[in-house]
Amino acid sequence: MKKGLFIIILVYTTMQAFAQGIDKPRYQIVTHRAGNYLGTIQIELFPLITPLATANFDSLVNAQAYDSTAFHRVVPGFVIQGGDPNSINGPVSTWGMGNPNQPNVNAEFNVVQHIRGRMGAARDVDTNSANSQFYFCVAPALFLDGNYTVYGQVTSGMDVVDTIVLSPRDANDVPLQKIEMFVTNIGVNDSVPAAPALVQPATASVGIASTQLFTWLADNQAIMYRAEFSTDSTFATIDYKINCGVKQLAFNGLSGNTVYYWRVISNNGGHESLPSMVYSFTTAPAGPTLVLPADSATGVNLNPVFNWNAAPGATSYTLQVAKFATFTPAALVINQPGITGTAYMGNNLLPNNKYYWRVQSFTGTAAGNFSSKFLFFTGTTTGIAQVNTINNAYPNPANDVVYLPINTNTNTITLEDVNGRMLQQQHIRNHTQSLFAFDVSTIPAGNYLFVVSESDKANVYNVTIQK
Repeated sequence: MKKGLFIIILVYTTMQAFAQGIDKPRYQIVTHRAGNYLGTIQIELFPLITPLATANFDSLVNAQAYDSTAFHRVVPGFVIQGGDPNSINGPVSTWGMGNPNQPNVNAEFNVVQHIRGRMGAARDVDTNSANSQFYFCVAPALFLDGNYTVYGQVTSGMDVVDTIVLSPRDANDVPLQKIEMFVTNIGVNDSVPAAPALVQPATASVGIASTQLFTWLADNQAIMYRAEFSTDSTFATIDYKINCGVKQLAFNGLSGNTVYYWRVISNNGGHESLPSMVYSFTTAPAGPTLVLPADSATGVNLNPVFNWNAAPGATSYTLQVAKFATFTPAALVINQPGITGTAYMGNNLLPNNKYYWRVQSFTGTAAGNFSSKFLFFTGTTTGIAQVNTINNAYPNPANDVVYLPINTNTNTITLEDVNGRMLQQQHIRNHTQSLFAFDVSTIPAGNYLFVVSESDKANVYNVTIQK
């Protein structure tokens, strides 16, 4: 019996350690229209997320500052708004203008969404000008997300809110008959939300690309979630913590070709849940780093060599060249999959045109991530017809000389800059040696291509020259 009691105490203590928070204060708002009882609205606030707004509202309730204030603004399909002290006995023309002597509360923008029933802090153009006025959403108003502080929600009495918003009103959305409120504290909500259940990607998934949508199921109490990603299965260190207001997350900040662990924690505005179960996944290869043609290069030949650095874990690449940065199918002029090297010879581009290019990594058939996109402008010159990438030039990086393999069919070696422009060209007349020493002592430091040509094909070497 003692052992069983010890286990129960241990489990409870563990839950308390994870589920830290603050009980949510609850209030009732009794409303009257033209002196007659209209209905009661019950609300709860979110002290774990918005402690400043919560404390301000609570202090105003304790001071009975809301009693006899009006819901002075009603906009069907949007909100009802109230809480201005001017509406107690001031002229209607001043309702909503606020009292300059009221202390303001700094904004506490968060990811909680403006859905039906949510409560927010009204303010003017100054983001830190909220004080006593608040609003209830009668319909989703997601365009307010991240611009206004959501700090509570209606728990019962939305039918009363709906009645208020449909009240006859003037041209300024002020109800024709005054709708007063009387607000009192009715206790707390100490509930703790349930841990989410992860959905996708399934645990041990591989080839997870940057476009992956992470989804989960959660307790109905939850108003926001925190997704955590770590390369450590114990989460002793956490690489990323991302808050979101919905039960899914699109996140493209993960490194390629890496094993990650992820979990999600629910938040109901007062308490957090225990963490979900931990799932693992392996990301797809990162997008490669583009080299040539360089970004914004000009005068690129019409059959350019596209060159990039290998991405760890990638077994092949797809090259895309497009007329527009959107890379829509209609805009693509090259869409070449299955490239096993890190270079590809484009062909038949139009002279004096603008193009965009990018490369996607693959591991087997699993799609990886795209590189960044580069822009380049063609000139009028043509290039070689076929390219092979062989990375056995040496030394690389080089200072004074680069040794390049040649054979009996080699006719020229061309040095090109990052724009694909020819800087030097050597004609090969002596084929008795297997290496050609190319003097680069006068070439500035940077990345270059050496094109070793054989009639209609070539071997291309990407070499860094340093000084």
